[in-house]
Amino acid sequence: MKTKFAAFALAASLGAGAQIANPGFADSTTGVRIDKVHLSGYLDTYVGLGPRTAGSMPYMVSSARIGEVNVNLAALDLRYQSDRVRVRIMPGWGTYMDANYAPDELKVVEASAGFRLKTRREVWVDAGILGSPFTNESAISKDHLMYTRSLAAEYVPYYLSGVKLSYLPSERWNWYAYLVNGWQQARDQVRGPALVLQSEFRPHANTLVNGNLYLGREANTVGQVGLRAFADLYVVRQIGTRWRTTADAYVGRQQTPEGPRWWAQANLIAERRLSDTWRASGRLEYLHDPHNVVVAYDRGYPGFRTAASSLGLAKHLDHGLLRLESRLFYSANDSYPTPGLGKVARWGVGSYTVWF
Repeated sequence: MKTKFAAFALAASLGAGAQIANPGFADSTTGVRIDKVHLSGYLDTYVGLGPRTAGSMPYMVSSARIGEVNVNLAALDLRYQSDRVRVRIMPGWGTYMDANYAPDELKVVEASAGFRLKTRREVWVDAGILGSPFTNESAISKDHLMYTRSLAAEYVPYYLSGVKLSYLPSERWNWYAYLVNGWQQARDQVRGPALVLQSEFRPHANTLVNGNLYLGREANTVGQVGLRAFADLYVVRQIGTRWRTTADAYVGRQQTPEGPRWWAQANLIAERRLSDTWRASGRLEYLHDPHNVVVAYDRGYPGFRTAASSLGLAKHLDHGLLRLESRLFYSANDSYPTPGLGKVARWGVGSYTVWF
């Protein structure tokens, strides 16, 4: 399978024939390769700026600690691939892993083994802890136009545990089917598997359209179990040599004893190339979960309705990124309960990310 590499890598320096990458996957072409073995490393450090009484930014998992210098994610990516077999082990450490995994869970971003079904076709079966295809932002910040992740990405599975069938018939189309334990479940917590379908379409070299579907029985934030259906669509586009954009929208519906409950979001991100090493970016987003299906509210107000705007500045180094980002959240009620927060919450983040 063709290696997907750092997100939106269709910059002019890669040449006109390069294909745009899918930012939903944690992949990289950097690192050290010895025959069929590939090793790469990643370190994402940050400092969060905001009300020090908060401790961490509510409703966020990635880079969420406030008032301290910390490691969001440190990871090693070890891969082996032959004509018929492939293995990937990607352990992770940092505040992202601590917030996202239970203390007794194996803390790996991915850990899977696969084999090729057809020698003359790109048809693979992989099993283990797999990367999640939902939304256009993975855990690897260097692959994205903004340093922080959108609210959308914080409320979808960060990984899937199960089996994946991949079929890559052409340069334009890739198809995937997953049979998994559930909505980010390393161990099956709700009886019965869940089904995920994914398609990638590249109408031309500078555009990617990715669609995902999820169907399975899941528990909402108060433990009610019902059938969950979820659809996610995002587009990535390179515009000339200076602009890169992406947009994502999804909608979910879950059955509860009180009837069906739904939630939805949309976001738009754009990056402007200022020079060979400087980039500026911005994001607008809105997340609407009126019945708290996936977002547990921290106060007595039902529902979560939040819009946010973000501005970022990035300095590109050799295998490194320096970034500053400012975010402003607007809530329909006092969703942010700690002192200094309320209907409006401000958040700043500085980061230094390196990789090999």
